[in-house]
Amino acid sequence: MNTWNKRYGIFGGSFDPIHVGHVIIATRAIEALSLDRLYIVPAYIPPHKTSCNADFQTRFNWIKRVFKGENKIFVSDFEARRGDTSYSIFTIRHFAALYGDKPFFLIGEDSFYELDEWYSYQAILEEAILVVYPRVRKNVPEGKPPISPSERNVHFLKAPLIEISSTEIRERIKEGKSILGMVPCSISEEVRAFYARK
Repeated sequence: MNTWNKRYGIFGGSFDPIHVGHVIIATRAIEALSLDRLYIVPAYIPPHKTSCNADFQTRFNWIKRVFKGENKIFVSDFEARRGDTSYSIFTIRHFAALYGDKPFFLIGEDSFYELDEWYSYQAILEEAILVVYPRVRKNVPEGKPPISPSERNVHFLKAPLIEISSTEIRERIKEGKSILGMVPCSISEEVRAFYARK
């Protein structure tokens, strides 16, 4: 195990496509947590979805272009190299083996409410520091509490609630509506053209 002795975080997801909400969360996390590095890790086969609309390499390339020149943000293809279903615990253990210490693991508030349904969720709570960012919660049963946060392994990120989702972007493109301000300019035309063909 490497004794890198730096603060690093992991931001996983489908990124189908990446949007400005993802960019804002990444930036806020680096600032709020004083991270030396944040790894953006697109899923190869998302556990909670049958498939992605865009293939892995397309999504990976979009993310690389969006964060080009950001010296604290790195885009990892670990989950594609690993193959199989992209369970978060394997990604957490991969980076922990490389750099030591517990990584900060970014998770949306909606996913946090359903963490007990994740593969090896108890190991995630033990082996990572969860950083919960605001996100509109959908289909959360009334009165269902999130996993009980402990002071040492769950933090809530102060960030704006950005009501943009990749699903909404894909739907707007199919309906011929504008996605101005929703997708980073560096990839917006390519994103529109890609999903319009789907």
